Amino acid sequence: MDNNNRKFADAVFEGGGVKGIGLVGALKIFEENGYEWKNISGTSAGSIVAALLAVGYSSEEIKKLMIQLDYKKITDKNHFNIPILSNTCNLLFKKGIFKGDYLKNWLDEIFSIKINHTDGKKVTFGDLIIPEEKGILINNDKYKRKYKLHIIATDISNGKMIILPEDIADYGINPDELQVSLAVRMSISIPYFFQPVNLNDVNSNKKSLIVDGGVLSNYPVWIFDVNGIPRWPTIGFKLGGNKEIREHKITNIFNFTSSIIETMLEAQDDIHIREMDYLRTVKINTLDIKTTDFNISNKKIMDLYNSGVVCAKEFLESWENNYKKHSLLRSNSYK
Repeated sequence: MDNNNRKFADAVFEGGGVKGIGLVGALKIFEENGYEWKNISGTSAGSIVAALLAVGYSSEEIKKLMIQLDYKKITDKNHFNIPILSNTCNLLFKKGIFKGDYLKNWLDEIFSIKINHTDGKKVTFGDLIIPEEKGILINNDKYKRKYKLHIIATDISNGKMIILPEDIADYGINPDELQVSLAVRMSISIPYFFQPVNLNDVNSNKKSLIVDGGVLSNYPVWIFDVNGIPRWPTIGFKLGGNKEIREHKITNIFNFTSSIIETMLEAQDDIHIREMDYLRTVKINTLDIKTTDFNISNKKIMDLYNSGVVCAKEFLESWENNYKKHSLLRSNSYK
């Protein structure tokens, strides 16, 4: 874990909509404690933070970007916009209320600034290759550690999880050429809220609909695991709430739909995390803020950020002992 006073680890970020700013507060504490991230993965909002890290942004830079982001513009609609009627039309004909273009365009711009693309070329996974890295993921030669970033999405047309960039090859596209912003856009496509990404297979011209990775794996802490002893640990960042159950007020089809999605993405009790994984998980209290609260105030943004700071400090206080326990459980599981 420690090499020449530098602490290496892989990082995995859970999805959670607007609550993702809590991940950034936790990251700041890890940076202050000398951690450097080798491979990075995320789902949904976690994929945004993961991608920003992968292109080179620090936690402090990400914090500034998140504060400056106009969350209300994330809920972009088509030009035809009559409340209720336009929502209904978008759901029926576009399979989602919001387009998601604003966020993708925002990511394209800030990715290019950091990578220093001055020719208008969008950042691709080919820009995020780690030179000389020969390792693989999940004991499968298809998935390569050479890509610093991996993003989870869901192909609902074919009923499968997709790991990007490698699985984009199944659609006739070179993984090196996949735009990072497009992969993130796929992963954040919360069903009903954001219109799914239409992905055409280059070879067969068959269309697939891609939605939020959280539908099948909102917390892919398993992605960097190997048989035996890893070169460095994987640390997961999970967005949780308090122990009380928050009720949903359901009065119409739209908040009924919202409640379904909130429950699907949020109601993952700690019991579903194996003890081995719990020991390497930073559990961030998200203060009962909703995943889809796109009208979030600046105060709530900072409250989430500060919650991430506090939870990361608590995690690191017992991390050395917990990692020893994790390593023991890990070695026993492979016997």
